[in-house]
Amino acid sequence: MHLLKCPKCGEMFSDTYKTCPFCQEDEERHSNKPVKNAGRRTGGGRAKPKVGGGVVIVCLVLVLGLAAYTIFGSQIAAFFTGGKDAPTPEPTVLTMNKTSVELTVGSSFALTATGADKVSFSSSDEKIATVTADGTVQAVSTGSAVITASAADSTATCRVTVTAAVDQPDPVAPDTPDTPVTPDTPTGKDLTLQSIYGTSGEFSCNVGETVPLEVDGTDATVTWSSSDSKIATVDASGVVTAVSSGKATITASVEGQTLTIEVLVW
Repeated sequence: MHLLKCPKCGEMFSDTYKTCPFCQEDEERHSNKPVKNAGRRTGGGRAKPKVGGGVVIVCLVLVLGLAAYTIFGSQIAAFFTGGKDAPTPEPTVLTMNKTSVELTVGSSFALTATGADKVSFSSSDEKIATVTADGTVQAVSTGSAVITASAADSTATCRVTVTAAVDQPDPVAPDTPDTPVTPDTPTGKDLTLQSIYGTSGEFSCNVGETVPLEVDGTDATVTWSSSDSKIATVDASGVVTAVSSGKATITASVEGQTLTIEVLVW
């Protein structure tokens, strides 16, 4: 559609009219004929288009769209995402191989944390206990400290109690007793005192261990004795029992002979 300007009255009119409607209206009024286009503006100026209807339609569409999204928003989202909700990440849960441990000064212990790939360790008091990046705890001084493993938003703890180290005294070998003098063998028999391991003269064993002894070359009754029963004892059948660390001499008396063997207890 185009607008045309009437050369007669100067008014603008649509090209859908064959003649100027303003001039025709004036002619009809002056000739007392029925006005076909009554209501048209006869003054100068251009007619204003009506825009109220379009604004109402746009507002109505927006209101209906908002209502549809409010009611059916979840179904619409499910349609575009394939009906699958976004996966919720699992929370990180850390666990340590020990929740408490007792150490002595100078000792160490390896802590491990599971549940995450990157774990950091820290100590609440490094004067008591330190911890390395791989979780190795080193006891420094007596007291208590808490070792914490951290990863993401999760933590795990282990309480470390450090006590003083007890010095273990080195075993001191007692003075070697004088070797008793073996009297002359009145019977002339060649007797031998040995352990069940086949050793003679000396054998060793650990505290709490028992070792039977025997005298080869006689079936007579043997009398047994120990030079220090605090270190090793011997019963009537010749079984030696190690009591504490040190050295003792076991004596066997038989057929007028005195035979000896030393036992070293560790």
